[in-house]
Amino acid sequence: MSMTFSGGEVDDEARDEIHWMELHGLKIDYVEEQGHTEYYFTIPKRCDALQEIKTPSGATNYVCGVYETRPQMCRDYDGSIEGPLGVEDCFWKLEKEGRPLSRDGSFNWTARS
Repeated sequence: MSMTFSGGEVDDEARDEIHWMELHGLKIDYVEEQGHTEYYFTIPKRCDALQEIKTPSGATNYVCGVYETRPQMCRDYDGSIEGPLGVEDCFWKLEKEGRPLSRDGSFNWTARS
């Protein structure tokens, strides 16, 4: 629904870019890494090609509407990259931890450890 990217080390040049990003609605996270500060920016807009498909059971599945012609960035992304603060409830992570979605596409949030 959104994507997070590494911006690199926070320095004088980056501060100006960060300011521009904030003015344009991007979310900025800061992380201390080996004695310096790194920043990550999140584009808080879901992809216009993401389509919601209702299943017969009423669950919602999300599919890419341009899958065959999607950009290379999307082709390269395997869905398993965590942001600096973690992505606790991403579906790929739930499955990796052995907490897969049910057959109807729902997840029992109370089953979290």
